[in-house]
Amino acid sequence: MALISMPSPEEPKLKRRLEARHLEMIAIGGAIGTGLLLRSGTAISSSGPVGALLCFAIVGLQVFGVSAGIGEMATLLPIDGGFSQFPSRFVHPSLGFATGWMYFITWVLTIAAEMAGVAGLMSFWVSTSTIQPWIWSLAYLAPLAFLNLFPVKGFAEVEFVLCILKIASIVVFLVIGLVVWFGANDTHRPLWFTNWAPAMKGDNSVDLFLRIAKNFTTAFFAYGGTELVGLTAGEAVNPRKSVPRAINGTFIRILIFYLGSLLVVGLILPPDSTFLLAPDVTKSPFVYAFKSVGILPAADIMNAIIIVAAVSAANSSIYACARTLMRLADEGSAHRIFSKVTKGGVPINAVILCIFVSLGSIGIAYSAGPNGSVHVFNWLAGFISYGVMIAWMVMSFTHIRFRNGYLAQGRKVEELPYIAPYFPYVDYISLYIGTVVTICWVFSSLYTNGKPRDEFFNLPWLMANSWLYCGVPLSFGLLFGHGLIYHRKAIGEANVWWALVRYDEMDFDTGRVKETEAELEEIELTHKRPHGMKEWGRRVLYKLF
Repeated sequence: MALISMPSPEEPKLKRRLEARHLEMIAIGGAIGTGLLLRSGTAISSSGPVGALLCFAIVGLQVFGVSAGIGEMATLLPIDGGFSQFPSRFVHPSLGFATGWMYFITWVLTIAAEMAGVAGLMSFWVSTSTIQPWIWSLAYLAPLAFLNLFPVKGFAEVEFVLCILKIASIVVFLVIGLVVWFGANDTHRPLWFTNWAPAMKGDNSVDLFLRIAKNFTTAFFAYGGTELVGLTAGEAVNPRKSVPRAINGTFIRILIFYLGSLLVVGLILPPDSTFLLAPDVTKSPFVYAFKSVGILPAADIMNAIIIVAAVSAANSSIYACARTLMRLADEGSAHRIFSKVTKGGVPINAVILCIFVSLGSIGIAYSAGPNGSVHVFNWLAGFISYGVMIAWMVMSFTHIRFRNGYLAQGRKVEELPYIAPYFPYVDYISLYIGTVVTICWVFSSLYTNGKPRDEFFNLPWLMANSWLYCGVPLSFGLLFGHGLIYHRKAIGEANVWWALVRYDEMDFDTGRVKETEAELEEIELTHKRPHGMKEWGRRVLYKLF
């Protein structure tokens, strides 16, 4: 098996069946899962409402920059498996190898994390003494596996419906939360900012810093998946139309669905509320909002919504890791058996492997004892957060080199089908955020803050800091292992193995799509200024949903 990155073929093996509405909904709804709906309350409880908002706002700013950069590259080159292909083309083959494998591992572990979350949520209705949690994980994973074995259209339609349900539930929560804030609560008076006491939690400045630093893990875990449009572009019907439309509303969607939800929760609940710790769904802040306005079966409704969100996130995870593995196999970075694609455009062997790895992760979680699923979920969340952040930083750096190489070859920015705004500032901001967050993570993970070492470095620490002793060594091992062992052999001992791809050698043509006349007219129509209230309303809905 050769482990050398190679150019993508001229003709994609996957089928272009994803429509604009699918990409737009996946871009925002596919990422919403247990990270936002179940774990966000702990961020407020730990660092206060303003501290949690600060974490999510900083990571949201990075999401905006990363999404814009990926959108520019994926619109010009709508290839599958962009998270390994783009770094290989525009930075270094070893970086593409390492990023592709880290992205695959991140998503395959996300499947297990979401399924573990579903099992815990089902125990709200059915006791674990009646039905074991692992049975629920298998029961929900089986139909998702079956769905992803069929052409991508089926995945897209199911994900479209699930995303609508998730987004609608968040909109309803925002409305009800504001009603509670204005007086529909136990005090029958507007709450204003009385629950911002304190606005940021911490015994001193060092303790405050440590609390905020640790909450970046929750933020990255919650936002993970907002960059999925970079993968879906390879199966989009008209990527020059659908990819920009999916990207353009990213900033507004982050403000409303992520920061808006966190703001409302912080306004209606004090930081020491038991509803923020969410040991079970009955203590979820979302349930509190529903109960406050007299919706008695609030816990049941919210439990069902969070299960839908987790199932949707797991569905997107199977799609993402299978496409990433298929691209790695096409490049020679994985066994060629995983490059097999059915006539319907399904990477069948890659999907099957993703399912079996997920089953193994789920099995390990439940074999670790009664609290095994909780510990393993925390372990997975730490690794996944690091994997998401590394992928984003790599794509921001890749976009900088992509644009510089594009100009160095005498091409014009105006010729790009989509131009990322605020280049290169948003890319540098993304790299800066990733670097600072990594430093914060290291400090918060190793600084005991006055606690005895044997009490600080315990089992919860081991589960929460998997990124430090597992994620970091793995990512650097993949990068330098490939470079020193395989890439150096490919280019010869006389050449420097760490030299980046030269600007004049970058390939901006392989994988480009030539649109039909009808598609070009459709693209031009989306760029025209709307006429009348009906068209303006439609544009606003496109931005939001």
